Amino acid sequence: MNQPSNPLHNPEAERSVLGACLLSPENNSLVVQMLNPEDFYDNKYRVIFEAIRELLMQGKPIDYITIAEALRSKDYLDRIGGISAIVDIAAAVSSTANVSQHVQIVRELAIRRKLIDAGEVITKLSSKLDTSISSILEHVEKILYNFAQSDNTYGFIPIKDLLENVTQDIAERAKDSSSTATIGSTTGFADLDALTGGLQSGSLNIIAARPSMGKTALALNIAQFGAARSLRPVLVFSLEMPAEHLAMRMIAAESSVSLSSIMRGTLTAQDFQDIKAACNTLAQLNIYVNDATSLSALDFRAKCREFFMKQPDIALVIVDYLQLMTSGEDRLIPNRNLEISDISRTLKSVAREMKCPVIALSQLSRDTEKRPDKKPQLSDLRDSGAIEQDADLVMMLYRQDYYSENENNDLRDSEADLRIAKNRNGSTGVIKLIFRREITRFFNRGDDHPPQA
Repeated sequence: MNQPSNPLHNPEAERSVLGACLLSPENNSLVVQMLNPEDFYDNKYRVIFEAIRELLMQGKPIDYITIAEALRSKDYLDRIGGISAIVDIAAAVSSTANVSQHVQIVRELAIRRKLIDAGEVITKLSSKLDTSISSILEHVEKILYNFAQSDNTYGFIPIKDLLENVTQDIAERAKDSSSTATIGSTTGFADLDALTGGLQSGSLNIIAARPSMGKTALALNIAQFGAARSLRPVLVFSLEMPAEHLAMRMIAAESSVSLSSIMRGTLTAQDFQDIKAACNTLAQLNIYVNDATSLSALDFRAKCREFFMKQPDIALVIVDYLQLMTSGEDRLIPNRNLEISDISRTLKSVAREMKCPVIALSQLSRDTEKRPDKKPQLSDLRDSGAIEQDADLVMMLYRQDYYSENENNDLRDSEADLRIAKNRNGSTGVIKLIFRREITRFFNRGDDHPPQA
């Protein structure tokens, strides 16, 4: 058994933790939950702890004899000094009262050793000129994030802690006993919130439609009139249009001034007043736009993590749109379907890491238009079935007049169906909306006023 090269450790704390396990069996679950064998610097203590953990998992009693027998079966007992070494550990511990603090000392020193080892790996990786910077940064961020997020080594949460959190959540929901209570981030659309309960924390939500159907407008409306009204940050990754164009769309939606008038500058005095008021409202919202023309899955994760480190209370992340992303320059993926699968998994994992909903817009295949009614189905999701598999919520946008040849279509409102084709946490169904093209804004059907949070 080779000794680790890094000397950063506390032998007294390691011995105290093991002694607490021997003297007070009720400490075993806490210690095993918080530590793993590699956290012990001393090899002798490491193999003893591993024996304790195995006995606990097997439901066997833990004492000098059972530990000694477990070590003997692996030819370790003589190598650690025999059963007397186990007895000496317990004899050296005068009290088990501070075992949780001693566990924390062992764990933190183990993390420090791992960080030092990781630094050496990163140094070697950085010296290889054939390895890209994005790959190196992804490796570094993954290491640091894992350390920062690791509340316990194995990632298991005691049921008593879960029950405490869940009962508190149930109590909060019970304050609003109506069936339409929103338990996630509000979308700003009452019927959609009633069916879905809002956008759930850690969820991947897909808005799918054919080009120019209005999916970008719908996503921005959800951000602008739903999530951002909480004054928490909303991140928008716009790969298809410049940030300035998104801003103009939001101004039009907020002010009810025609987008074409804003773009052309053909504005009345009242239009200017309405635009000014809209800008004052929008300026209060924490909406952040990234309009990089190319975005890889690696870049997306890195940018979200960077923002999360500064402002962790993110309300929503939007990606417009999924098929314009790439997996990353270092990932050689043989076909586009597998690449989209990789991107989809990244979006889902980022949602869970950031503990916020992610909305990804997705194109539908032309198969939609081969059917007589042209209404979209889950099978129309373009490039990969993994999108359907990874998504918690799939919303499919359809407007019948999209296929009309009437040249005056752009001058009137149109009805829109938002079909909830998949809802992992609830029911499916169809939400009826009204789309006002001239201001790129959706409304709840029957509303005389814009949807509000």
